[in-house]
This record gives sequence, C-alpha cells and structure tokens, in this order.
Amino acid sequence: MNNKGQALVAFVLLLPIVFLLFAIIFDLGSLEISKQKYESEVKDTIKYGLNHLNDKNLNETLKTMLDINVQGNSKIEISENKISINIQTKYKSIFPNILKKDYDINITYHGYKENNKIKIKKD
Repeated sequence: MNNKGQALVAFVLLLPIVFLLFAIIFDLGSLEISKQKYESEVKDTIKYGLNHLNDKNLNETLKTMLDINVQGNSKIEISENKISINIQTKYKSIFPNILKKDYDINITYHGYKENNKIKIKKD
C-alpha cells in the first residue's frame, strides 16, 4: 500500500477549516479596532466639550465632530458640567459571504469636571 498521498488529502480537507478560522479571527480583530476607534473619538469629543462648556453652539459642534469621525447614530446630552455621548452603529463583517453577520456597536461615555480635572467613565 502506498501512503504518499495521505498527507495531501488531510491538508486539502483541513484547509477550508483553517481559512474559516483565520477569517473569524481577522473579522473579530477588525471589529475590536473599530470599537477602539469609536471610543477614542467619543472620549476626545467629550474632552473638547468639557473644555468649551461656555460656547454657544456646543451641542452642534460636538455633533459635527462626531459625524465627521464616526458613522452611526450619535446622541449627545449636555447638562451643567456633564456631557454624555452614546454611539450606536452596525459593523458589517469583512467576509459577508462567509460569516453572514453584522455586529452591533453601542458605546456610551459620561464625562464631567471634578476639581478642574476631566473625568470620563464608560457606561
């Protein structure tokens, strides 16, 4: 009996599983990078807003900043010394034909000034 082709057959049978595994890892990694980008943009927007609380059109300015840098629905609430921002969006899979999944991203941060220091907390 000749055993030369067994390794090749095993490799060919396992190759689609390996590709699917790499696709899932790549897709979830890309999702995490997008979440970190959104969180960074929200934090920067809150910092800007807390440093410019006395501006007349602060809500419009913050909304414009978010719309330029972040896709999705943004909700901004400004009270005396507190700013809350919520971002809701869908992240489409990089491999839609393979994974057929969209991910929901929902990020909420609250920022306020305490003793002239900016505090930002995730909800």
